[in-house]
Amino acid sequence: MLVRIVVRTRRPSGGARFVHPVNPASRTAIFTSGFQSTKVTRIFDSGWNPEVARFAPASIAGTVEQLRRLTREGQLQLQHAVVVFTYEGQTTLSDADRDFFWKALGVPVFEQRLAANNELVAMECEAHSGLHMAGDFGHLRPDKNTCACGNPAPRLARPARPSRSRRPVDLVRRSKSTELVELSA
Repeated sequence: MLVRIVVRTRRPSGGARFVHPVNPASRTAIFTSGFQSTKVTRIFDSGWNPEVARFAPASIAGTVEQLRRLTREGQLQLQHAVVVFTYEGQTTLSDADRDFFWKALGVPVFEQRLAANNELVAMECEAHSGLHMAGDFGHLRPDKNTCACGNPAPRLARPARPSRSRRPVDLVRRSKSTELVELSA
């Protein structure tokens, strides 16, 4: 007697693999096509709709424009993070956009630099002092100083921006939760 067992596994859809910046990865709605759907990551390239609401994401990911539009619509109640995709050749996430998302949603904001095919080039860590390179991208000029998070991997330094005064909440928000932050008046 011959018994054939067929096991159907859920194959990831075509596209790039999304890497969540915080472990463990939370349920994430991605609003940009070209990524793989997984158990905790779903692609909703048509924007917010009842299906996204049923999925109940704790995190969202997309381009600055997509996330700005969703945030202004006011339907988001997140508990984990916002991941902003920027692409090679584009500007990085601005302080104004980072502050907008923080004030509107109250969760950490992480930038991920992607190649045209959504391959992860570099990603921001909890220290928010640059983007850790995810592979060998020799055409980029990495900062080889160790990040405040302790990760020795090369990272893309943030472009120099005009200095602006930091409010104490900005200092606390950008620090690691395990570090003691000294606030001075």
